[in-house]
Amino acid sequence: MAKMKIGGRTYDVEVRGDTVVVDGREIPVKVREDEGALIVRAGGVPYRVELPPEEERVSGMQISVDYRPFTVEWEGSLAPGAPTVARKPTGSTPAAGSAKRAAPSGAVTAQIAGRIVRVNVKPGDAVKAGDVLLILEAMKMENEIKAPKDGTVKEVLVSEGARVSEGEALVVIE
Repeated sequence: MAKMKIGGRTYDVEVRGDTVVVDGREIPVKVREDEGALIVRAGGVPYRVELPPEEERVSGMQISVDYRPFTVEWEGSLAPGAPTVARKPTGSTPAAGSAKRAAPSGAVTAQIAGRIVRVNVKPGDAVKAGDVLLILEAMKMENEIKAPKDGTVKEVLVSEGARVSEGEALVVIE
């Protein structure tokens, strides 16, 4: 079993053939290649996953899931009988072009991964601190994403139905 950290969250993960066990929950997984990427169907939901070349697959590597960048760290063995992997030594640099993009100045970011169910603002709207900008559904709960300050909506970076990752910029307020 391995401890895996993705998007700031740590999970207990073990690979058992066509099943991945995450924090004790078994998830059926099917993987196929598609134009240089992997299509990973986890629990019936497809994800487009891009990985670095095999020789660069170490803890601390950069991956892309549905075109969103993530850093993946782990300690331990991902599968029974597989070698144990330690953290990448500090001071090493990620592969060229794999750096995570910074959120724009004034961005309101997702605090959890989920799906946008409603967008209440558009560019040019004046907002006050505490106004509900959008609704993010995560783990079957609707979460209000509120304006952290007074300002004007400069940009709305998501639309209804979009899946977002933890830390992803949603709205920019100036």
